[in-house]
Amino acid sequence: MSKSKSKTKNTKSKKTKKKIKLKIKKPFIIIPIVLVIIIISIIGLYFYNKNTIKNINNHYNKYIITTKKTNLYDKNKRKIGTINKDYILEIEKPKNISLFNKYYKITNTDYYISYKNTKKSKDINRSTSSNYLVLNKNIKTNRRTTLSKDNKEVITLNRLDLPIEYMDKDNYYVYFLNNIFGIKKDKSIKEYKHTNTKDKKADYVSVLYYEQISDACTNANCITPNKVREQLTKLEENNYHTISLDEYKNYVNKYANLHEKAILITTTDNNEIIDTINNDSKLKIEKITNDELNFTSSNKKTTTDSNIKELDRYQIKSYTSIDNLLKMANGEEVVENPPLLNNQAIPVLNYHFFYDPSLGEECNETICLTTDKFREHLAYLKDNGFYAVTMNEFTRWMYGEIELPEKSVLITIDDGAKGTGAHNGNKLIPLLEEYQLHATLFLIAGWWDINNYRSPYLDIQSHTYDMHQYGSCGRGQINCATYEEAKADLQKSLDIIGNKDSFCFPFYMASETSTQAVKDTGFRIAFGGGNRKATRSSNKYLIPRYPILSDITMDRFKSIVN
Repeated sequence: MSKSKSKTKNTKSKKTKKKIKLKIKKPFIIIPIVLVIIIISIIGLYFYNKNTIKNINNHYNKYIITTKKTNLYDKNKRKIGTINKDYILEIEKPKNISLFNKYYKITNTDYYISYKNTKKSKDINRSTSSNYLVLNKNIKTNRRTTLSKDNKEVITLNRLDLPIEYMDKDNYYVYFLNNIFGIKKDKSIKEYKHTNTKDKKADYVSVLYYEQISDACTNANCITPNKVREQLTKLEENNYHTISLDEYKNYVNKYANLHEKAILITTTDNNEIIDTINNDSKLKIEKITNDELNFTSSNKKTTTDSNIKELDRYQIKSYTSIDNLLKMANGEEVVENPPLLNNQAIPVLNYHFFYDPSLGEECNETICLTTDKFREHLAYLKDNGFYAVTMNEFTRWMYGEIELPEKSVLITIDDGAKGTGAHNGNKLIPLLEEYQLHATLFLIAGWWDINNYRSPYLDIQSHTYDMHQYGSCGRGQINCATYEEAKADLQKSLDIIGNKDSFCFPFYMASETSTQAVKDTGFRIAFGGGNRKATRSSNKYLIPRYPILSDITMDRFKSIVN
């Protein structure tokens, strides 16, 4: 081999070795760089994780509020819906916070919310339904559904299956995330039976009614504040709890179940004494207006089968004993007798028509009375402690079944003409309701629609169906008619009025035949005229009354009722 060839070969060999050396050195340069990047990343990740955890902790408070619309998750962290901005939640402090666990658990639920889009809050507006016993029904839907509170949309769920707390005509109400939410009824939402509770529901509700609460009581319908406090204390000691008027309405309409021993305590009075009592007592007295519900003081309980147009209630009197009060709360039928008054005489007032001259109205008959005079009469009775009895009370008193307060009066109105109904001037009922005094209208049942005279303060009784005119014998037509004709007319009036407590003879006139027809039709008592007070010894089928005429003076009125 020549020297030149050998030299060339050695040179190539050196170059190859150099290249190999260079290839071997390159990884030793990359590895340190990668290691530096990894170390920096770990350090960065550590500080990022540390800052994130710190950030999550800084967001934590017992209560948080959403700062924008944010997601709601189940326990597997799957999105199940959304919560709108400005909703306050109570949460549990997170455990094992990390980059992979950034959720707050909502207290007493299996639901979660991310710490993002929230901030600390100081309080929570939580609502409960302690008086309602959850229904053994659920609602279920697979469609997106909105939950609202105070008419504002708060939560949207992708699907729901929740117990019904209660409902009304248009909405379901459910307990969710520590609040009561409304869900608008929709055909896509299905109800189905579910065992949500085994607690026994209330079979009835007792409505207790105070007509007047005052330090200066002068009649049986007025109760002193100290006695009211004593009664409320006794009810509380016996584990009764009060419900609101809305809760009562939902119960009566079969929209809700209530816990046992639920009572509604009401009054139509409105003074600061009641506010003070409510502030001091766990049991509350609900102030209601006359037109919210139609109650009758029947001293009976309310059930879901009660007539919504004529609901039963217990009226508490000044002589109601604690024993009777507890019987009322317990739903028992109670018959109370006031202190016995010997030789009691009750004035029965007889009005006819009402008009208001200030409105340009006129009435030239002697039986017409201005609204100013009628108001003056009612004000005097109210201010001086008179008790305006119902016709049922008066009838039972006449038969010795009950006693009435000493200062009792029966107010009656004949016919149903000018100013007595909603269709012909509407003077009578507003004044009775304003002064909360009961009266009885003797209606000519075939002449006007009975629905024009509906009021909890006005009883409606019979004044014939169509015999309020003079007959061929020169007297009231019922006295000219045969027994069969009279009885047929009376029965037609009863078919409309539906009450046999009392009857009123037209023109104060009665005959042997008409009286017998009245008795045989089933009326317990009947009225005429006479200008004297009624006693138990009065003829039960010609009870005297005082006709109130247009020229009556206030002095004359006072002498009649006192």
